[in-house]
This record gives sequence, structure tokens and C-alpha cells, in this order.
Amino acid sequence: MNQKNRFRKGITFILSGLLAVTTNAGCLSRKSSDGSAGSSFRRDWSLAMKMPDEKQLAEAGRFRSPYIAFFPQYEESLFTAVSMDFRMSHDPAGTYICPIVWSLNTEGMHPSYKEIRTDYGQELSGYFGFQVLDDGTKAVIMTLWNAFCEDYEGNVSMIKAKVLYPEGREGKELTDTGEGSFVQCIYPYDWQTDTDYRFLLEQSTGESGTELYNLTLLNIEENEKIRLFCFDSGLEQVCIQSVCGFVENFEPRFASWPRSLEFWNAKAREKDSGQWRNAEAVNYTVNASEGDLEYEGSWNYGSDEHGCWIITSGTEGLCTPPDNTGPYPIPSSVDQPS
Repeated sequence: MNQKNRFRKGITFILSGLLAVTTNAGCLSRKSSDGSAGSSFRRDWSLAMKMPDEKQLAEAGRFRSPYIAFFPQYEESLFTAVSMDFRMSHDPAGTYICPIVWSLNTEGMHPSYKEIRTDYGQELSGYFGFQVLDDGTKAVIMTLWNAFCEDYEGNVSMIKAKVLYPEGREGKELTDTGEGSFVQCIYPYDWQTDTDYRFLLEQSTGESGTELYNLTLLNIEENEKIRLFCFDSGLEQVCIQSVCGFVENFEPRFASWPRSLEFWNAKAREKDSGQWRNAEAVNYTVNASEGDLEYEGSWNYGSDEHGCWIITSGTEGLCTPPDNTGPYPIPSSVDQPS
């Protein structure tokens, strides 16, 4: 499922300096039994947004519901791994919840190439997330964009990723008029709604010298870990540079249904030191892309001691939207992800 221009502009302006941290008045919540992020705590979403009634849910939207992106803030900027704990409590058909989009730093390739980009002239990137298709099928998806490498004589070559895992499931080579060309793998995976998970994206160097991206998912409540993807990028001397994520509705027929995401314990492993660092805060954007989107509806976001959170619906008037985009604090209680 191709997603139109969701993060290309937004990912380039992750703030380098943090403003005074402010929490949103709309993030009222119940306390968990142990006071920690995630755990047995369950958010009372009615305090953040009124739920649509049956008539509103049955209305087919003219647009998608508001597209909300979030940008964790790190003091350093070059990483070899990223992890985050999260929970999806509302995930109806037509939902794409993406806990991570990552861009790549390609300076290590500059001795051979003067420019490395996508076919649309944008920075190289990938994403991983969870989609609920029109028929209600749940699926996981991972994508890496093709690299167009121009050498110092003006010759351009293309490098495409390969899917190494799941074995026997080849990635699709796709081209989208809004996003360019990429390799993508998507397959059914029946995750549990309202359950705490942790993704871990790790970069390593393969036998051929190219960088591999391995994605695992931990069910925190059951302590069960599964490998979902491994891509060979085909690129050498690159590393993760910046990250973001988003909550999206890609099918207007289901726009009125609420979609929500909570996240905490956002961490990244520094390239030089190998140390894990906490994200210091997060900023949000609404309907931001290369061209401002005009998706109507209701949305709310914020953070509290239990985590950061987003909720959105294509029905208007369900809540008062936040008056600032951040930064908001990200709670953390884990030293190093497993």
C-alpha cells in the first residue's frame, strides 16, 4: 500500500535544539499499577477525544483522516540501531501505523559518488509498520528506496535492496508517482491490538560489505520475540541518520474510525560509541508533507508519565486540538533494548 508524500519534507527539519518542554492538557490518564511507562497501564482515550457514534462511523469520508507524524529528538545524529516500545489501541481497516521511518547518511559513499539520492532527488530512507487492509487483514510492511548514485563523471547507477528474510518471499519492486521507486515486502501478520510491543531495527555489515537492516518485534507482555524482516540495502558505508513515525488512514471509507498509537522507551545506538541513548523529546506535525495535506477531522497528541500518544479520526469536532507541536518529553525506563 503506497503512502503519498508522508514524511519527505518533515524528516528534514527534525529540530536540533530543544525548547522548553510542555505537556498537553489533553493527555489526562489513569495511573498504572506500578507507575511505569507501558506495563499494566491502559489509557482512557475518552479523555483525549470523544469517540465517534455509530452514525458518524458509518459516514464515508471525502478525505482521509488527519495524518499525524512524530519526530523523536536525539542529541547525536548517526546510529546503527533504533528501538521503541509502543501500543496500538485503535487499528481499524484502512490504517497504517508506522513506528519508524529512517533516513540514511551516505557521506561514506562520497569518495566514489558525488550524489546519492532517490529518483525524486530525496534522501535515501526506509520504513517499517503495520497495515490493516480494506478487508481487515493485518499485515507488516518494510520498504527501502532505490539509490541512484551519480559518480564524478556524471554516470548514474541504481542500487536496489534485496529481501533476505522472510526466506522465499521476494520483495516487490514498485514505482509510485509521489514517492519514486523502492523495494517493498508486505505479508499477513496478526498482531494483538492493545498489546505492548518493542521493535528493534539493527544495522550490520554483511559478508559482501553492504549494510543489512534486521527488524525484530518483541511482545513485551508475553516475552516473545520474532524476526519480521531483513533487507540487504546493497549500500556500503552508510548509517541511520534520523528517524520519525506516523499514524495514517489510507482509505477514506474508514476515515471516521479512530486510530491511536502510544510509544515510550525510544532509543538509538550511537555509531561511534556503541552506546544506547534515550530520545530526549518528541515533536508532532499534522498533515505535513511536501504539499500540505487537507485531511479533515479531529486529532490530539501529547505525553505524560506513561508515554507519548496520538489519536485521530476523520470526524470533526471530537476534541480541541493541541495548541503546540512540542517538544514533549518521552518517558524511558529501559537502559538497553533486548
